[in-house]
Amino acid sequence: MKDSNKNQLLGNVHSIETFGAYDGPGLRYVLFLQGCPLRCKFCHNRDTWGTDDNKLMTVDEILNDYHKYRAFYKNGGLTVSGGEATLQLPFLTELFKEAKKRNIHTCLDTSAGTFSEARIPEFEALLENTDLVLLDIKHIDDEKHKWLTGASNKN
Repeated sequence: MKDSNKNQLLGNVHSIETFGAYDGPGLRYVLFLQGCPLRCKFCHNRDTWGTDDNKLMTVDEILNDYHKYRAFYKNGGLTVSGGEATLQLPFLTELFKEAKKRNIHTCLDTSAGTFSEARIPEFEALLENTDLVLLDIKHIDDEKHKWLTGASNKN
């Protein structure tokens, strides 16, 4: 989504945790994006499932907010989670690109629920600026994955 006034990408943000200790190495700024294509039976972020607008933020707004707490993140950085962060792939790619320019460690927490072979170039662009991926494979068996998430794991 683009901000029509500034032609900047907007992220649909669910919430921000400024002192995360579980979503990657060190202390981290954890950005939870709104929206998820899966419906996991044991999801701990069910309120992130919907794709209705929550808080729309630009890349600069997020990185400026990160900067307020940067002194705490000496061995940490920025983690983007959700919902499913890759549901907002263009925004996420731009965010990580700008974060790397500022020497911020980037971590993606994903189930890869939006991956498809047709989107490989988009995912490769994201990974160029991603330091760490926390890949949450819900279940390796496709039938059990369907039971658990409501979707196939074929991708």
